[in-house]
Amino acid sequence: MNTRTFAIALFTALAMTVQVPVHAWEIHFTPLNDPNQGPSGTIGNAVNDLGVVAGNYTATNAVLPYGFVSTPPYSNKSFTTVEVAGAPLTNPVGINLEGAVTGFTYDTSYVVHGVVSHPPYTTVTTLDAPGACSSDSNPACPGNGTFTLSINLEGDIAGFYVDVNGVYHGFVSYPPYTRFTAIDVPGSCSSGTACAVLGTYIHAFGLNDFGDVTGYFFDTSGVAHGFVSSRPYTRFTTFDAPGACSSDGNPACRYEGTAPASINLFGVITGTYIDAEGVGHGFVSYPPYSETTFTSFDPAGSTYTTPSSISGEGVVVGYFSDASGVNHGFVSHPPYSTVTTFDAPSACSSDSNPACAGNGTLALGINAEGVITGGAFDASGNAHGFVAHQ
Repeated sequence: MNTRTFAIALFTALAMTVQVPVHAWEIHFTPLNDPNQGPSGTIGNAVNDLGVVAGNYTATNAVLPYGFVSTPPYSNKSFTTVEVAGAPLTNPVGINLEGAVTGFTYDTSYVVHGVVSHPPYTTVTTLDAPGACSSDSNPACPGNGTFTLSINLEGDIAGFYVDVNGVYHGFVSYPPYTRFTAIDVPGSCSSGTACAVLGTYIHAFGLNDFGDVTGYFFDTSGVAHGFVSSRPYTRFTTFDAPGACSSDGNPACRYEGTAPASINLFGVITGTYIDAEGVGHGFVSYPPYSETTFTSFDPAGSTYTTPSSISGEGVVVGYFSDASGVNHGFVSHPPYSTVTTFDAPSACSSDSNPACAGNGTLALGINAEGVITGGAFDASGNAHGFVAHQ
């Protein structure tokens, strides 16, 4: 039995046996406020196993955000700005153990380009995936281009790019980022204007340190299906979560289905599946991603559950919307029979306050130590970054 197979077997055994008392998961918060932020505030997007956070802040008189990296204890002196000189936006989305960050930037024509930067973040490398809509002179390109969203310990990056027809394609690239492998899952709607906004997506936390990737693809009927693939990305395992709206013959399933968000070192995946009523539910699955390896969960009161990230220990973090449209954070541990919900300080969290609809708490990233980062949105929609631990 190889190391990965053993690890998966161990995770499976733990997931079926470990029970955790609810009272053990009290959440403690530390504010995450970039010293250069304006009233629109700060958001933490990802946190590595050393507690280093990557995210973005909006400066005073700025419309779009700049990137930052911050180290514990997240004081004013611990923030470093990450930006492409002259760009109206830079947004780091992923960070690896060595502190390298990846994300995306807008140029002055609002065409999107991928970015990679390493400590001390004095240099930011921009890149365009082959086939991406990247020309400032092409009116189809603003808002489109290359989105690098996930980075692993080897420095490999993953994300998606949008072509001139508006079709999405996954990719993986390797240092020094002159080599790209496009990922179009067989069966995906992958070419032509009829496939606009369809195709293959890989989001933040969709790449692990083994180089495994997960994401989802839309078929020619616009139904979403999950996938996982390993190097060299020529073979794919596709799957539909039990309960997902997955029939090409059902018009209600267009733009619905199964949408994995994150994969950990052991190949355990979390994400959202959407049923025929358009309701999103959380799920966790492990190899071989068959019907018996899926666990579905929803926080109490959820009308739409969005898992964001899964740690190596299988702890899932994310957020959900309640019946009033207010967002709340959650964390769940194997075997996912208990979901702990929380509201970050400064979050607009009251169902009786109409201003809270669409605001609240977004929990976005978690590391191996159980440290969580994200953003709390107040009644004015301004963000207050946070780091939290249990």
